[in-house]
Amino acid sequence: MKFVTGAAVAAVCAAFALAPAAGAAGLSDCIHMAKEVSQALSTAQPGNATDAARDQANAGRNYCTSSMYTQGVAHYSKALQLLGKN
Repeated sequence: MKFVTGAAVAAVCAAFALAPAAGAAGLSDCIHMAKEVSQALSTAQPGNATDAARDQANAGRNYCTSSMYTQGVAHYSKALQLLGKN
């Protein structure tokens, strides 16, 4: 009986490890957010908020190119917030 229980627990753990996290972002989310931020930056007035937003956009791009999509989208969202677009 212990073998069946152990195997069942291992199977459930493996299923959770392979399943994507709920609300996790993907590459398409990064691409969409990058375009949004780029458009917002192109129309933004120069200033501290624009510089900070550009820094956030660069961080977002770095995370997205490292396949850390959720973190990248978070930085892009912060950039939009700094630009007053979110």
